[in-house]
Amino acid sequence: MKISKKEFKKIYFKALQDIIGTRPLNQELKDLLAIHQYEYKHYDFMSYLEKSWFRAWQVYNFLPDRENSNQIKILDIGGFFGNFSLCFQRLGYKVTLAEAYDYYSGAFDELKHFLEKEGVEILNKDFTSLMPLEEVTEKHDVVLCLAVLEHLAHSPATILNNIKNSLLAEGYLILEVPNIAYWYRRMQLLRGESVLPSIESIYKSKEPYMGHHHEYTKREIDELAKLSGFQIEKINFYNYSLGSDFSSTIIKSLILPAYLFKSCKEIILVKLKPKK
Repeated sequence: MKISKKEFKKIYFKALQDIIGTRPLNQELKDLLAIHQYEYKHYDFMSYLEKSWFRAWQVYNFLPDRENSNQIKILDIGGFFGNFSLCFQRLGYKVTLAEAYDYYSGAFDELKHFLEKEGVEILNKDFTSLMPLEEVTEKHDVVLCLAVLEHLAHSPATILNNIKNSLLAEGYLILEVPNIAYWYRRMQLLRGESVLPSIESIYKSKEPYMGHHHEYTKREIDELAKLSGFQIEKINFYNYSLGSDFSSTIIKSLILPAYLFKSCKEIILVKLKPKK
């Protein structure tokens, strides 16, 4: 039986509190992450992680009920801070977090050890590269690929193929990407602003730049599913970052389409099954 939104939010924020207590969001960490994505130098990670409880809630609603089957195995690809992984582990799922932590010069070692003590298995692999798949022997009921594809500077074919090879026959992929047709993005274009990362961030980042390279539309997700041998089972559109930044009545009226129309919402969340 699934828990309520209120209970879920409490569990998510306790997991986040424990994670931040283990791996503080200090300037040293920001400077390290900013090497390949300069905008992280002054990024408000705490606000992002706190608002992401609603992202996690949306994903949770796509997950099978753990009480109706054997323990459900989840592979969280690119889970980074592990806030989703730890939350779902504490909800009774068996979670493996796949993240290439070796890239970060030991900055996440304590966090890795903490997550492992909490029962989260750490798979130190980069699923976006041509990796030896025989090393990933365990198959999973669910693979999470959340806020990952937009960071790829190359074809998503490799990661989607690796995901498919990590799924059980009846398993499925939950994919989350930012919607480039988000109403706020359309307003930026109308003002003559770019919807891409700032030229300063790209210029000041060392290669390879790891910011957003390609955000998606619903039509592109349809095409991506066909190209990669998946079929869409369920799709959801939602906003999660609209808050105090858009507090005035005038601003809210200007972004009203982001509340009214699916195609104008901020995030696209998709449940996909491999075609047989």
